[in-house]
Amino acid sequence: MRLFSSLLVVALLGFALVRFYPIEKTTESSSKFKYELPNKWIGAPLSNLNTLPQSEQILGFRKQIQILSNKGQVLPLGRLDQKLACMALGGNSSVYTETLSLYADRMAFFAADSLQIPAAVSKFYGLTNPEICLFSLHAAAPHSNRIPQWAAEKIALLDSTDQNILVVFGEQKILKDVDTSVFDAIILAHENHPIAQAQIAQLLMGGLSAASIEANGRLGISSPEEIGLKTSDLKGIDDIAQKGIDAGAYPGCQLLVAVEDKVIWHKAYGKQGYEANALDIDLQSMYDIASVTKIAASTLLAMEQHSKGKFMLDQTIGSYIPEVVGSSPFAALKIREIMAHQAGLTPWIPFYKRTLSDGTWKSNIYQSSRTDDFALEVAKGMYIHNNYQDSMYAQIMRSELGPKKYVYSDLCYYFTQPILERLIGESQASYLRRNIYLPLGLNRILYQPLRQFSEQQIVPTEDDQAFRKQLLRGYVHDPGAAMLGGVAGHAGIFANAWSLAHVMQLFLNKGEMAGQRFFTDATYTEFTKQQYPGNRRAAGFDRPNASGGGTCDVLASQQSFGHSGFTGTLAWADPKNKVIFIFLSNRVHPNQDNWKLRDLNIRTDLQHVVYQALAKRGR
Repeated sequence: MRLFSSLLVVALLGFALVRFYPIEKTTESSSKFKYELPNKWIGAPLSNLNTLPQSEQILGFRKQIQILSNKGQVLPLGRLDQKLACMALGGNSSVYTETLSLYADRMAFFAADSLQIPAAVSKFYGLTNPEICLFSLHAAAPHSNRIPQWAAEKIALLDSTDQNILVVFGEQKILKDVDTSVFDAIILAHENHPIAQAQIAQLLMGGLSAASIEANGRLGISSPEEIGLKTSDLKGIDDIAQKGIDAGAYPGCQLLVAVEDKVIWHKAYGKQGYEANALDIDLQSMYDIASVTKIAASTLLAMEQHSKGKFMLDQTIGSYIPEVVGSSPFAALKIREIMAHQAGLTPWIPFYKRTLSDGTWKSNIYQSSRTDDFALEVAKGMYIHNNYQDSMYAQIMRSELGPKKYVYSDLCYYFTQPILERLIGESQASYLRRNIYLPLGLNRILYQPLRQFSEQQIVPTEDDQAFRKQLLRGYVHDPGAAMLGGVAGHAGIFANAWSLAHVMQLFLNKGEMAGQRFFTDATYTEFTKQQYPGNRRAAGFDRPNASGGGTCDVLASQQSFGHSGFTGTLAWADPKNKVIFIFLSNRVHPNQDNWKLRDLNIRTDLQHVVYQALAKRGR
């Protein structure tokens, strides 16, 4: 089901969102909407759209949007790491608020359609104290465009020193009764139709262009038909995703497909686990993306630092971190070699095995409670000595270097992490979140997710009885990353499909999004190209085999790039075909020896459906 369709179903159920979102943690309450959303356009000229297909209704509505004010070009919104509030008053605003929450789910939301709720608005506004307020007025009944007077009167609560944005989902005449001088931007949407709500939310966030507002590089939301595809040609996506669930390849998954900067398929399937009471997967659920961390965190950060002239691919490891590699042969390895898996590094070292005695944690290495010396959390009730990472690097230094040819190795990113953290002067985790993820509005991509979210919002991975003796939920699956406290160069990021898709979109945009530039065109070209003959890899990114296919579908272009993850994930971007493909699953739940996802070719078969649909376009 398309995202818009999912939102419309929610809207027609008639439930209000009364949500108080503090800066990080989220709590929710709800009340029932007094009115349902209209199922048809009411006033001319929009009433002429009623007989048209949905995709044509969308295009027709966009032509009628009026931008009455946009002082200082405040719209579309750029940085989203400011304090944001949404006050949606009058009628049912569920599609509008749900769409906004995809782009900025740290925003404080208040949506109401009942005379019983306005008294709470003043208290709510005092609690949120926003820097940007999206104030929307919604027609109060599905058969009318009239906006209730009580809702308009709440404009008096706004602080004129904030950036205030007004959207009118109803009759323009309400503007005669209010002080519009407090608003930096005013949009007239005319009607409270669900299409209007979804389109305006995207317009505000830069997901689409309309009237005098240009898209800013964020992904929009579309039906396949709007870009010339057929939903019927994509039906195989549902079938393949369900086949994996039925075969026990994974209990559930998230899937997102974007084409030409538009999300055309965004859906959650199945459950978080195989238990009868397991929670359903939804679009907010976060997965351990495993080695996709290599591009979504480490390579992204490397590109940002490369653009600043600080992280250079042809410098040696020893020139950056001599205290780690000393005069060993590792010191002479070039950054380009390690990021393309061309350095001869050992593929993997099971660091955790040396920390166990007869399957039990060694007491000088682990404790069950946090202390000053045991401050790094490996799993619930499990803390490792702060200095043990020195032993891990000593093991790496004792490993043998092989010939300089393509051999995939996690150890590459045990070197990039200390290099990058020296350059930025802090942890990858905090720097990425503060300087890239949150400014783009990407709240659900981060290290150490339990610091911000409840367990229920994080999909479990393995029931790890070999090492951590517990079901892992919110703690990174990779043992080495866990022993570093959950923040590593090769693993540790948790994400939902929406946030991860925007990282891939940032790559396709060559470093620019929402009025912000994170790396240059030259850096994009340098990192995404093949680095060595006979080795398909780019710097950090995986690429197709020379004959096509491999990690991606055989129809993906030779310019495409991305990465897969051990837990059952894949993020892929194709600049030639303008495609982003995100697949998230927990195939390692409850046991990592389950390889049905790979054996059934689920990820590449899903991609194949998308490329086949593209090939049929215009026929």
